[in-house]
Amino acid sequence: MLLYPVNLNIAGVLCLVIGGGTVAGRKVSSLLPCGAEIRVISPKVCDYIATLAEDGLVEWRNREYQEGDLQDAKLVFAATDLPQVQKQIVAEAAAADIPVNVVDMPEACTFQVPASFRQGQLLITVATGGGSPALAARIRRDLENSYGPEYARFVAMMADIRKEIVFSSDDSAEHKKIFEKLLGRDILDCIKECQWERLEELLQAILPAGINVSGVVGRIQDQNEQ
Repeated sequence: MLLYPVNLNIAGVLCLVIGGGTVAGRKVSSLLPCGAEIRVISPKVCDYIATLAEDGLVEWRNREYQEGDLQDAKLVFAATDLPQVQKQIVAEAAAADIPVNVVDMPEACTFQVPASFRQGQLLITVATGGGSPALAARIRRDLENSYGPEYARFVAMMADIRKEIVFSSDDSAEHKKIFEKLLGRDILDCIKECQWERLEELLQAILPAGINVSGVVGRIQDQNEQ
C-alpha cells in the first residue's frame, strides 16, 4: 500500500511515546523541534530522555503502559521491546482512532516516520514504506552532503522576498517568473560564500522596484552570523 505524504503542525499537540530506550529517544528528538507536547511512559528511560525530563522539556511517567494512557493523545509512538504491549497499544489506538507508529512493525503502523534532516525550514525526507529503513537512512545521508546550511538561509530569504512580492502585486504569472530566476545557482553560491555585495547586485537585477533588497540581504547576513 502506498502511503500519503503529509507534514503535520503538531505545535502544542500531545504526542505519546511509550518506551524509553534509544529508539524512543530518537522519536522524542524528532518531535522536539516541532513544539509538540511530549509525554513518555516507561519504567526506565535512556539518559537523553531523562535529561529532557529533568529540564522540563518532556513529561516522563515512570511506570509501565496502562490501558487508558492514550487518552487526549493525538499521535502515539509504540517503542517498547515487548510485542504483547505493542499489540495492546495498537488495539487501543485503533479503537480511539489515534494514529500510531509501531517500532519494527510497519504493517501495524497507521503512519510511518521517514528518514529526514533539516536545514532551517527546508525539510527533506526519504521513505521506503518500511521496506528498508537502512536504505532510507543511507539516501538521507547522501542528500545531507548535498544540501548544506546555505539552503536554510536561502529558504529564509525566499520567504522574506515572497512576502514583499505577493504584497506588492497580485500578478501570479509574474511572481512565478521572478521566483524561477531566484533559483539560479549564482544566488545560492553567493549565500554559501558570503558574497553579500554580489548577492545584492543579483537580487537588484531580478526583483521589482520597491523591494528593499538591502534589507533582505542584511537579514540573511544576520542569520549567517548567529
